[in-house]
Amino acid sequence: MTGSVADFSLRDQYSTTRLALYALAAAALAIVVAGFWNFHLVDGFGRDVIAGRTIGDTGTLAGAFGERGLTFGFVFAGVAGLAATFTACNCVVFAMLPGLACSTDGKTGQSSPWFALAAFVGGVAVVSIAYGLYIGSIGSAGVEALNVREVRLAQAQWVFTGIGVVMLVWGLGEMGLFDGVTRRLSGSARTFLASASTKAATIGILVGLFSVGRPFPVFREFLTYAAEAGSPLYGAAVMAIQGIGQILVMVALFALLVWLGGRKLLAWSRSNPAGPRLMSGLALVAGGAFFVFYWGLAFAFDIGRWGFKLGWY
Repeated sequence: MTGSVADFSLRDQYSTTRLALYALAAAALAIVVAGFWNFHLVDGFGRDVIAGRTIGDTGTLAGAFGERGLTFGFVFAGVAGLAATFTACNCVVFAMLPGLACSTDGKTGQSSPWFALAAFVGGVAVVSIAYGLYIGSIGSAGVEALNVREVRLAQAQWVFTGIGVVMLVWGLGEMGLFDGVTRRLSGSARTFLASASTKAATIGILVGLFSVGRPFPVFREFLTYAAEAGSPLYGAAVMAIQGIGQILVMVALFALLVWLGGRKLLAWSRSNPAGPRLMSGLALVAGGAFFVFYWGLAFAFDIGRWGFKLGWY
């Protein structure tokens, strides 16, 4: 596999010190954004503008399954997903764009962004369906227990901090800072891990897990509605719609990016493989740092919410 995309490393072109400084800068920027994140603004936009102006008060709708029925649940699901687009538990999905837009197959070195997008959406759907089966099986009483504030915040902390750690490790690996470990793997294992479909599906799985930890009130009210049906299959169906809804804006941006500059992106990724890999690695590091700080360190040690503490908002 010598000379293949799977064996290519950024350390062939950049020093370890330089890569480490890039990673620290990306993480520092993400921490600043996380520290000043105004969740009242973004959560309010999703609740009052996206949901409020389309389906109405989701707090009231949560208990309206008997009146609205099964069909409305699909509408509720799509709106709940879309409303979560810019929340702190979903905005990091945009850190996945560089890796998808410049996706390169580890075996052939040929870029395949549309295939990568399909693998990404598939990963989101699989996790969403699995979680929907669980929600449908535990019913209203189980969801009510999950929606208790202390429970949902603890769930968010563990899930998003864990995802953040995975993103950090992955990003540093993309940048070649763990080459000493990855080069001990077999050639077939490195090729599999380097392939566009594997990376895209993994990103999709991580994004799908956002729903498992999401504390966003609109989403929790949607869970209450879905659980009223008492059906795992219905839970899986509406949760799949919610999963697609949460990535809809990102998918549209991805499609626009590839449509407008797809050929240039393909040519760039083939002639300069270091560029897309560095961009992807830095985006993953930034996204991971955001999650680890915002959902882990800031909650555990009360070192976030700087804008609120300074009285700016």
